[in-house]
Amino acid sequence: MGRPSWRWGAWLALVGLLCALPALAGSRPAGSSDVTAPVLLDRVRASAVVGFTAYAESTSSLPLPDVDQLGDLPALLGGTTRTRAWWRGPDAFRVDALTLVGEVGTIREATGTWTWISADRLAGRVEGDDDVRLPRPSDLFAPVLGRQLAGAPGLVPSRLPVRRVAGRAAPGLRLTPALPAATTVRHIDLWVEEQTGLPLRVEVVAAGREAPSLSAEVLDLTLGAPAEERVRFVPPDDATVVAAAELDLAREADRFAPYQLPARLAGLARSDDVTALRGVGGVTTYGEGLGAFAVLPVVGRSRRLMRATSTTDPDRGTVVTPLVNVALARIDGQVFVASGTVPLPLLERALDDLARRLRG
Repeated sequence: MGRPSWRWGAWLALVGLLCALPALAGSRPAGSSDVTAPVLLDRVRASAVVGFTAYAESTSSLPLPDVDQLGDLPALLGGTTRTRAWWRGPDAFRVDALTLVGEVGTIREATGTWTWISADRLAGRVEGDDDVRLPRPSDLFAPVLGRQLAGAPGLVPSRLPVRRVAGRAAPGLRLTPALPAATTVRHIDLWVEEQTGLPLRVEVVAAGREAPSLSAEVLDLTLGAPAEERVRFVPPDDATVVAAAELDLAREADRFAPYQLPARLAGLARSDDVTALRGVGGVTTYGEGLGAFAVLPVVGRSRRLMRATSTTDPDRGTVVTPLVNVALARIDGQVFVASGTVPLPLLERALDDLARRLRG
């Protein structure tokens, strides 16, 4: 999918423990592999072009406040997500999250991206790149999540033993942050389809923990590009088509934010990503890799969000998880959110810095 956007790398890290392998696959010998860690990492980073059809599951128990501005994000990150995917390439794929009443689909085309919520007969369309948004079910899909995490700078690779995933012998790869004090991530473990580099299982262990706080796994895999009709989408006649910004707090903030955020916060420079390149400050990332954090203004309807996250100070709020921390601050009536796989004091310091700059 090209160079990964680490503006939302922090949000992408919000998934929990996944169910175990099927008994049949787990009973087979895993085998061995001589591929080196750097070679395996290169294959993972280049795996977006690999075509496949797959079924996967992920589970998360990481709490977020259940408020309108976050849409379906609290449910997505607070339970089990089952997905099926048809992947022809970075600009031609469909990933559907299966629900009890239908599906929530992400359909990527060369000219844009559709979001399809079948239960509500609701379709949202984004023209061109779709880099500013909240996480969606396709971000929790193991091949996507693993590739995005592996694309972070400042990771030291090492090998892990082979294990069976989706009925295949998958060599393991551990990615350890070169600057562990800068992030809440202790290490990332991937098990990879050796020839294609496709991530089949992802586990992220938080600092100070032994068990993974984040994981995702492919349970069934068929390599090879699916038919083109599998990745096409035409809204049904009874569907309501809306602007995608109406479905997403982050997109809305980036379009209608009242401020352009500064070039530096808390001593960290604005990331050299699409936001900096186009000169728009509605949503901005500072730092890089797993040590980066995103800042965005909440456009309207912020009162309930502050009530859901504040403790003693009505103008401050926090959400703390093993991997991702979130800080909120009301600055002259405008609510700002800072979030990342970074220590909470850094986020609070960034919002203090922002308040001084805006008021000064």
